[in-house]
Amino acid sequence: MEIHFCIVGCVNMSFFIHQIMVYHTEDDEHFSKSYFKEVYFRHNKKTNLVDKGLEKGSTGSIIIPTTEKLNISTDDYIIEGTVENNLRVKDVHNMSVCDLNKIYNDFDIGLLSKYMQIFKVVSVDDNRKGGLQHYKIGVAE
Repeated sequence: MEIHFCIVGCVNMSFFIHQIMVYHTEDDEHFSKSYFKEVYFRHNKKTNLVDKGLEKGSTGSIIIPTTEKLNISTDDYIIEGTVENNLRVKDVHNMSVCDLNKIYNDFDIGLLSKYMQIFKVVSVDDNRKGGLQHYKIGVAE
């Protein structure tokens, strides 16, 4: 499913250069996919000192400009771009047909995490009031 946006007011869309794929949890075993283009994805790289040494992590904020109600929750997962854009040729050559089918048609978090960075949705703010109507999504690795 591809969603296009209608923005209320005068907004400089040159900031909204990213694309994301949202895997929405329907139930424990079923996910639906939604593709959003023209979003803003701000990354925050972090390194924490823990007992075992340094631990790297990543968080981020995603702005999705829209006047429409979106079905995104804290049970969902997000990848930046699309699966097709994240897979490298060498990855595809090393995959079985079964794994490729799972990546394109299903949501297998273990399999996807081998090939791309997956973010868990940690917050969803509906800011569809005022001049820049949007959703702000908080994510963590």
